[in-house]
Amino acid sequence: MTVSIAFVFTNPKHHLEMMAPVAAELRSRGIACDLLSLAELRGLETPAGARRVIPLNLRKRRGQPALASEHAVGWSRGSIAKRAVWSLVLAPAMRVLLRHARVVVVPNDAVYPYSELVAAMRARGVATVLMQEGIRFPLPDGYRGPQYGAAVDVVCAWGEGSRDYFVASGVAPRVIEVTGAPRLDTLDPGAWRDGAAALLARHKLATAPLAFLSNPIEIQGYGDKRIKLDLFARVLAEAAPLLRARGIPVLVKNHAHEDPADFRRVADASPIADLVTLAPEASIFAAIAASRAAIVLTSTVGLESLVFDRPIGVLEIPGHGYAFEYVQQGAATPLRHDALARDIEQLLAPPAERRTAGEAFIRRHLHDRGRARYHVAAVLERALARHT
Repeated sequence: MTVSIAFVFTNPKHHLEMMAPVAAELRSRGIACDLLSLAELRGLETPAGARRVIPLNLRKRRGQPALASEHAVGWSRGSIAKRAVWSLVLAPAMRVLLRHARVVVVPNDAVYPYSELVAAMRARGVATVLMQEGIRFPLPDGYRGPQYGAAVDVVCAWGEGSRDYFVASGVAPRVIEVTGAPRLDTLDPGAWRDGAAALLARHKLATAPLAFLSNPIEIQGYGDKRIKLDLFARVLAEAAPLLRARGIPVLVKNHAHEDPADFRRVADASPIADLVTLAPEASIFAAIAASRAAIVLTSTVGLESLVFDRPIGVLEIPGHGYAFEYVQQGAATPLRHDALARDIEQLLAPPAERRTAGEAFIRRHLHDRGRARYHVAAVLERALARHT
């Protein structure tokens, strides 16, 4: 059967997790689909079930993962290396692999190599569709290069909150379809109960911890790594009397692009070094399920924590406030840098209206959760009908 719709991804985890359910649904409708992996461009490996585009792993990772290709040294926008890889490797391979595709789906249309791919497909009259890959919000210095969502024919947005973002950033309202997030369709907090118990047992935690769920805000334009680590140090210092008195441990789950040794160093210098556990190997969902509350910065993990019915606190970034609208919509406790002790105490016992606001927040950002794959599949089926 000739492939009609092709999904292209670089991240074999969350990109594939959001695309694979849609591809499965389309195949059940008799539509031929392909999953094309550019994982090797990031130094990762193509998983089973996807077709590998790049014959060699160009940036094989050893030890600490490298940053995403658009942030890595030598891979700046317009660099000679990028142009060469696109011209000599990716463009020829894509011409062959996508020769029958009438719709191409990407998680990002504004960064390399997706921007080049979208331009090439549109020049051939192939429909291009963006599946939103994560929460979106204005960055301090704006997004590099083109506006996310502006180059494709259709944008599949997670919810009305995302639609608001896309419209405010200049994306034409007519191309935006609110579909939900297929990756979170089947996220069942109850299914992570055993994983949470195993995590607590593995790290000998006798009670549910306060989770510190970090992400690399420095690559988003929020200063440098020292600012983030200073925020972590201040959390530990200011919350120390409260956490010590209540015997509440702190569980740190760093992002894959962060070095856990940085957090270990800060924790060891804190007044509650004995209460801090690092779990870089843990599933993020197991960490959330094991926790009593979560502290976040600018990540989708805040939204995921709300799905688990865990209260969240968002750290104020010096000079920038609160990035995503967790605090602005009343779904999170603001953790102000000059009132951390008091704010963390409220995080551990939030008022009832915070939970109500959190439920409304989920509805605003995860449209019709449980059925997103069907909504995205319907959008792609319509796009295919228009381009066949």
